[in-house]
Amino acid sequence: MASRYNLRSQQDRAADDASYASLPGASPCSIVTNLTSLKSNFVLHGETAGSHPARWIYEVTHKNMTLEALNQATLATSTAAVPFTWKDHVHRLVVNGNQTFNTPCRRVLSVVCLDCLFHFVFTTSWEEQHSNCLCSSDQAAWPLPDDKFPGHHLVWADSNHPKLPPNPDNKYYPLLTTDYFACCAPRCTFQVALSISKPRILSSWVDLLLDQDAIRQQLRLKKDREPERYLGVTQEWATQAPMNLNTYLKNLLDSEQDNIRSISKRNRRFSVLFGPRCASIFAELEFTDFEDVEDDVDVGAWIPHYPGRPSGLYGTTELDTYRAYLEDVRSEVQCLIHKTGLATSERPTFCNTVLLSSLHCKEVSGSSNNTLSDNPAYQCLGVMPSLGRILIANAYKRQWELAPGQRRNLVASLGTVAHLSGDEMLSDYAAIQSSLFDSQLSNQAHDDEGVISQVLRFLDLAHPNNYNSHQIVQAFRRKVVSDPASASTGRSLLMLLATASSDDSYQAALLMESDKQMSLETAQAVLGLPENWTPDEALHALKTNLNTCDNPDARDTHFDAFDALTTHHFHLPHLNRQAIQLRESPRMATDYDRNSRAVSGKKPNAHVNYSFPVGLENIGNTCYLNSLLQYLFTVKPIRDIVLHYDDWRLDLSDESIKSRLIGGHKMQMDRGEAVVAQAFVRELFILFENLETSDQASTRPSQRLANAVLLSTHTLMQSLKQSSGDSSAAQPPPLPARKTPEHHLDEGIDMEPGYWNANQKTDDANSISSAKTLVDSDDKLFGDPVDKAAEIEAVKGNELSAPRAEIQQSEDIEMTDPTTAPETSKNDASGDANDVSMADVGGSETIDQKVLNALEQQQRSSGTDQQDVEEVMGSIINRLQAAIKPMDVDTNGVQLEPIMGTFFVSTVNYTKKFNEKAFQSEMSFERSITAFPAAEGPCSLYDALGRNFDKQILEDNKLSRYTAIRGLPPILHVMIQRSQSMGDKNDNPVIIPETLYLDRFMDAPHDSPQFRRRVEDWAIADRIADIKALQAKLGNNAEYIETLEDFSAGLDELEEDLSQQRALVATFDEVQIAAEQAKWSFDGRVSEEAAETMLAVDATWKLCDILDQRHRSLSPTNVREARDKLQNLMAGELQHREESLKKHHDSMTDMAYRLHAVICHRGHMTSGHYWVWICDFDKSVWRWYNDSEVRENKDTAEVLENLSTSGEPYYLCYVRDKDKEKHVEVPKRKTHEEQTTVTGVQVDNANTMDIEQPCADEEDARGRTQSPKYRIE
Repeated sequence: MASRYNLRSQQDRAADDASYASLPGASPCSIVTNLTSLKSNFVLHGETAGSHPARWIYEVTHKNMTLEALNQATLATSTAAVPFTWKDHVHRLVVNGNQTFNTPCRRVLSVVCLDCLFHFVFTTSWEEQHSNCLCSSDQAAWPLPDDKFPGHHLVWADSNHPKLPPNPDNKYYPLLTTDYFACCAPRCTFQVALSISKPRILSSWVDLLLDQDAIRQQLRLKKDREPERYLGVTQEWATQAPMNLNTYLKNLLDSEQDNIRSISKRNRRFSVLFGPRCASIFAELEFTDFEDVEDDVDVGAWIPHYPGRPSGLYGTTELDTYRAYLEDVRSEVQCLIHKTGLATSERPTFCNTVLLSSLHCKEVSGSSNNTLSDNPAYQCLGVMPSLGRILIANAYKRQWELAPGQRRNLVASLGTVAHLSGDEMLSDYAAIQSSLFDSQLSNQAHDDEGVISQVLRFLDLAHPNNYNSHQIVQAFRRKVVSDPASASTGRSLLMLLATASSDDSYQAALLMESDKQMSLETAQAVLGLPENWTPDEALHALKTNLNTCDNPDARDTHFDAFDALTTHHFHLPHLNRQAIQLRESPRMATDYDRNSRAVSGKKPNAHVNYSFPVGLENIGNTCYLNSLLQYLFTVKPIRDIVLHYDDWRLDLSDESIKSRLIGGHKMQMDRGEAVVAQAFVRELFILFENLETSDQASTRPSQRLANAVLLSTHTLMQSLKQSSGDSSAAQPPPLPARKTPEHHLDEGIDMEPGYWNANQKTDDANSISSAKTLVDSDDKLFGDPVDKAAEIEAVKGNELSAPRAEIQQSEDIEMTDPTTAPETSKNDASGDANDVSMADVGGSETIDQKVLNALEQQQRSSGTDQQDVEEVMGSIINRLQAAIKPMDVDTNGVQLEPIMGTFFVSTVNYTKKFNEKAFQSEMSFERSITAFPAAEGPCSLYDALGRNFDKQILEDNKLSRYTAIRGLPPILHVMIQRSQSMGDKNDNPVIIPETLYLDRFMDAPHDSPQFRRRVEDWAIADRIADIKALQAKLGNNAEYIETLEDFSAGLDELEEDLSQQRALVATFDEVQIAAEQAKWSFDGRVSEEAAETMLAVDATWKLCDILDQRHRSLSPTNVREARDKLQNLMAGELQHREESLKKHHDSMTDMAYRLHAVICHRGHMTSGHYWVWICDFDKSVWRWYNDSEVRENKDTAEVLENLSTSGEPYYLCYVRDKDKEKHVEVPKRKTHEEQTTVTGVQVDNANTMDIEQPCADEEDARGRTQSPKYRIE
């Protein structure tokens, strides 16, 4: 008997274990996919999400899922005359007319909302030959295997198919939208089309049918004229107009053509309930008006038009016909009867059960009213409360495939749903899934050294990396389609991902896709071609993409895609010739538009325009650094420090370093930071020299410079410790000692050959591999620069070079004898003033040399990780400050130097508790001020800054606060804070002015007129915000009687306050005391803000007309009239407030700053691309620096408009307008005659590097002169 409990095979039990112990998609089962046209759209749409049918119905009926997606302006226009809004209620759907039917593979359900009268048509269908592949409860099993699909999972796939275009003006079928959904299960072909159309009856009809006063008045008139005829007729008739219209329509729909009954105008009910006032209803219903006038009375009739018999399948009514129109009107009238509560024998038939059956699922009891329905965890999984664990697991698996970027959230949501459902088995499954997910994240984080993480982030995929090759390739294609300029980076990352895998087929698929020669599928996707494209379509697509493309890398990608087409279709040589002509066309390189020109350093044969500045090549994800370097090159104080550094250099004695305090916070630094700072300035000198003297379109900054900025000193030192620890076991033998150099430096650190060469031009090989050189212990100290370049080329692409097996004895490399090296105390990191030399690799080094070694060796990631540009600017400023000596000290001990004087703004933060009269203040120095974009929609830069500087009330802490600017620097940086919680980016536009007036934000004494005016401005701004909020409330809420009352009360209080304020003593403290008793608000008492609100009232403003309007408008005959008058009243006040505030702000123009540069960013918070716009005031032109590419635009208005209508501007650089020429200037390239040579020449002025030339007899064994040595002192 025991065997009866072991009927399942070992394979089945293993499958169950695999279902529990593996993440979705990881089990080795094979699933056949039945692809449909709708399902293929999933790939094109990128990451998406679906839902179980029960959830889908909930989203449609409770969330207006499809209507919300409509263009709001179009929807507002097309639904202007509807009787009821489709918003703010749950759609209760009832079966409509005779329009519902079923076929073996198609079902149509026509319904109407009982409350808003909007029509919904649900059409479900599937491929009959794959009926046995549909998701079904017969496949239910626990645990749920990957190849079982117990229920549908619906995903949006398309909208507004060409065969059924929207047509809101079509009387018979005023279609608003059609949305298509498909089940995402691989085998299932089930799909749903949801069409929504607006009501057939108009709002005017509803007014006529429900106008009981008019009906009663008509009844009184009839009784007066014909009392005997209307004897016994009661007032109950006043409510029966909808019921009579329903009867007329029912009779017409049930009639045959030969027995249609007309409606006599003399009919008692008709004449009272409808009569001439409702003639428009019957005319719209296409009844014929037959007139027969007797004694000035029309005793004719309304003759209906025959609607015909049902002509659809199975005797149903076909949509978009006159009969369907009459059925729709009748259904809406029946809904109207039900809404008014009238008794009728025809009760509405709710469609819930039929709809669920059409979607092949069972009813979930109580879900609609369950408070957990809107829980984010249920929304994330696309399920409803009360669904069983099998269906929840199925939804989890489907969402896992649809939204790879949400997998972490899916795992967490599964755990939450399991906990809320109280299902123990589901909780176990969720716990195992969470453990597996965390384990994969941990393993990948340790195993791939960040490579896979970079690739996944680039492809917008989430950990863990259990994607198959097809999913990776599809993600790559989506990325290249959305950002063609990233194709080269994407191919490199695909290669990395391929090499990290041991799966041959996976590796082969990724390597094929990473080839420079695009696959045909990728090429078609990049150009946006259909599957069956023609040569003419291909050429047109290429030209279209090129015309809309600014980036040269993106253009190259489009050309590569076109080349791939001609390669795969070798019979199209003429296309290839046309592509070559386009590629070589000068217009493609220089003629973007009438105001723009371009120079690219990536085309070796490109003509160099010497009137253009030099571009900066990207050396590995350094677009943000390049943007900042180009900007800082135009700042005169920065150039003065860099090019005349000896005048500013901080002495590297311990005492100087210890006494140097940086910034307004007076931060101390250590020796390593000082050494790196001076190395950074020297590298910056080389770069600035190249930018002034280069004869190329672009130059390349050194990796050493990038490392000095982008890596902290701690990171540099830590990496050196790890490197030395790894190599300690395999040190080469000591080398022969060299004789002591005959020359001695007074102080500083000798830089050995290979570490520094100011005259060396960084060629491609050295630049590309600059982060990889000098890694081996023997290379670290020795080697000829020429040989070194060859070695770099040889090891290019390897992470570490293996140590050379032996050292060539022919290289007569001399080392200082250890006995001759000066001793260094353990307590003195810098040693004495003598040079510190090294006896061998394992010998001791000073802190200075260790830091410089690390600066050379550290390998910085060149993936897609990016640092915040404000942080990088801060790093640059800190490095510059750490490299120079202070010029003065203020009374607070803050050390002043050109960097502080150029960039740092002093601000004062004021706070005051509610029960205190005086503000507490705290002063600080900041390198930038912050502007906050609006949560929704665009805003001005002034508004964005106001969110930082204007007064705020913190109710929880019972205090108010504001910030003011006490001192402005000549150059002001404004950071637009686009980062939000959860790593999102706020892309709402900020309108950027060419001239920024900062008077409104300046500090002023609290008893001064300036401060009182600022308080008034705050209050007026708050009042404007309140009015706008109320306007939005009235516009979005049909129930506005309460708002009317609130506004009326507010105006009463306003009228009372106005009379009080004229006598008010306008000092700040007196107003605060008066505020304790005052009230003036739409929403009730405002204690803390009362003083400011009172000051906001302009005593000279005459409100008599508006108050008189209020008395008239608040006695309306109906709510709409009251709403309209109220809106006009608020609009008048709003206009006055805004004009008053603008007039005051326009008068404040003393603190004027001109826009000099804008650093922009496109992408996510942790990835994307930076570029910078810089204004050349001398030539009145804006230049666009995008790494190696430089463009010009002479139309300032166009530049500002583009910057102000996107979310790309991130960092704004303003300069004081009155003396801007003293602080900023775009340097011109030096002509050949103007260029001065620093090699081998000691220039008298300080604008030189401190270069030691080797003695004539100081040659190596090969007769080569040694490279010059540089010192950092």
